[in-house]
Amino acid sequence: MLKYTLIPEGYFSPDKAADLLSQVAVLEESESVESLELPCYKAVLLYAGDKVAARCIAGMLTAAASLSCYNKIVMHLGYGVADIVLAAGDKLLLCNSFPAADAVTAQYFLFAAIKQFQINPELSTVHFYGEADESIKGDLFRHFASVEVLEMA
Repeated sequence: MLKYTLIPEGYFSPDKAADLLSQVAVLEESESVESLELPCYKAVLLYAGDKVAARCIAGMLTAAASLSCYNKIVMHLGYGVADIVLAAGDKLLLCNSFPAADAVTAQYFLFAAIKQFQINPELSTVHFYGEADESIKGDLFRHFASVEVLEMA
């Protein structure tokens, strides 16, 4: 699983990137720490691991920032992981990845996250970043106002 964290632009220093990421994730000596700028949230994504997965997280954050709705829910499923981004207006609430080998587990983490931030599913749309299985979209459509698919950048 990708190891990552978001750092406000003002606190980011390339020479301290590994130290900052090691405060939230256990890094192997062989892992290099890289970064992606996220101007939409005035933050920097620090990560170690798969560059494709890191670009997916950055794309989800960018997509969430561009949505016009107030409650922004963006989810990506793949490689046994559920990536979830929640935002309210311009405020980022959550960006996290959860181990989810199946759709039921992914839904569990999604509902736990929206409950924690008191987001009403009946008034919200779930935006899948990339493709999602029709069965999970159908399951979620029963609880959410809408379920939509966003094109991956």
